[in-house]
Amino acid sequence: MKILFTRFPYESTHGGAEVQTISLMTEFKKRGHNVAFLGSCPTLLVMCEQFNIPSLSLKIGRPPVSKWTLITFFFRKRKMKKKLEKSFHHFFQHGLEAVCMMSLSEKLLLTPYAIKAGMKVIWIEHDSIGKWLTLNPFLRRLVKLSKNVKTICGSELSRSKYIKLGWDPKTVIAIPNGIDPTRFEKGKKQSAKKVNESKPIQIGAVARLDHEKGLDILIKSMEELPNAELTIVGVGDQEKYLQSLIKKVGISDRASIIRRIGKLGDFYESIDIFVLPSRSHDPFGLVAAEAMCVGTPVVVTDACGIASELKQGKNALIVKAGSEKELKSSISALTDNKKTRLSIGKEGKKKALKDFTIKSMVDNYESLLLK
Repeated sequence: MKILFTRFPYESTHGGAEVQTISLMTEFKKRGHNVAFLGSCPTLLVMCEQFNIPSLSLKIGRPPVSKWTLITFFFRKRKMKKKLEKSFHHFFQHGLEAVCMMSLSEKLLLTPYAIKAGMKVIWIEHDSIGKWLTLNPFLRRLVKLSKNVKTICGSELSRSKYIKLGWDPKTVIAIPNGIDPTRFEKGKKQSAKKVNESKPIQIGAVARLDHEKGLDILIKSMEELPNAELTIVGVGDQEKYLQSLIKKVGISDRASIIRRIGKLGDFYESIDIFVLPSRSHDPFGLVAAEAMCVGTPVVVTDACGIASELKQGKNALIVKAGSEKELKSSISALTDNKKTRLSIGKEGKKKALKDFTIKSMVDNYESLLLK
């Protein structure tokens, strides 16, 4: 099958959405499908070149997700539509059969054209749901268009949110994001355990340093966890604030923020507990799945999409988003009980290797596209 992926993000990062997109394209390619990419995402354009995936760079301007871009979109949309249709036609001439759209602009402007051309259209929803969508004047238009496409979300939590916005439940499908286990799995988690058990418990987090990720809540909870050390890996607008908060809370001797790290797999192996404290809708939470893959027990909030795929107390601990008290209590339950840590870590690893792999993800996509 010939499949085109499109992505015109508001801003480009090397985040979960980009990782998932390139994973989808490379796995489809391995399975004999012809894949190509159209978009303005620099990260994906570079990765496509690395993996020898045909791509076409196209800049159409920012999507209508803020007050200013909404205003300008009304004046730009005709020109944007022509650009999109012209580029899309380039691929259509080569026997294109399906298109997977990831950004708001092409969903609004290109979907009718693709449907008319007889394409199978899939909307992939990687972005968190916020005011940019719930209060967007184009929401009614999106709901109408969605009736003729399949919308894929990374979790049942995200799926339920789209249904509440007006999507037909029959057209919205939850397919958990996938990871490549070979990048993280090294064998038994115990092999990476500290020899000296009297050393502090190591707590880790990997996330963008912004308000939505709730890292300030995690830092504050550390004040009453004197036998634990915290390492946060990430970059973002709140770096200075979080650094100052670490000093304010008085944990500078046992908490640090690292911008970059060599191999994430080694980091996940080195910690005892992984925490994803997102305070607002996080579509999935791929980093939690990565940590689970090596047998590290995870604590996630109910704002994380992955939480809807997990079982409380069996393969993860799930806490209420924004609750410092619950977060501290759950982390304590793991720091104080090695048996519980190992049990949840073991079950979490089973879950990740069964349901959160690239193979299982693409199996689901493939069955949907080949119907």
